[in-house]
Amino acid sequence: MSSPIVVAVIAAVASVIAAIVAGVFANISRREEVRLQRTNQSFERIADTKRAMYEPIVRLLDRMFTSDEVPTPEELEHKREFDTWLNVYASDGAVRAYSRFMMALPHQPPADIQFRLYADFLLEIRNDVGHPDSSITRMDVLAGRMGNLSDLSSLTEPNLDVVCKRLAWTPPWS
Repeated sequence: MSSPIVVAVIAAVASVIAAIVAGVFANISRREEVRLQRTNQSFERIADTKRAMYEPIVRLLDRMFTSDEVPTPEELEHKREFDTWLNVYASDGAVRAYSRFMMALPHQPPADIQFRLYADFLLEIRNDVGHPDSSITRMDVLAGRMGNLSDLSSLTEPNLDVVCKRLAWTPPWS
């Protein structure tokens, strides 16, 4: 076989191998893209379900801080449902924040602590429905209600126990 023919055969074989390899990687890439798209759709469905679960309870709690209206029977029913399903669907942080908030209320915590616990719950909801990298703080979440606080450090102090001691309130979980 002459040298130019050998070179041509080698080039042709290399081209075919390159095409096969490119095709295999393109196929793998397409499958990965479809898998990623399905995963994203699944996460979005879960986030939508969580938003639907959280919205009525956030509205109810918000009204608790802004008016003296008594909850409607529908709101009370949703709260009962929420109390059940929170433990199944919510993140650990959201369950913990909501539990502390609900445990505190019957023990008449000072308003500053109520707002702090509510803000902690709202921040955990934000994390749970798709904002885990958010830099929003308690101050940001409660900006419209900060006039009701006696001391803004109740929101900025990282340690809740320090806030409770300063306000002479013993949390029920202590």
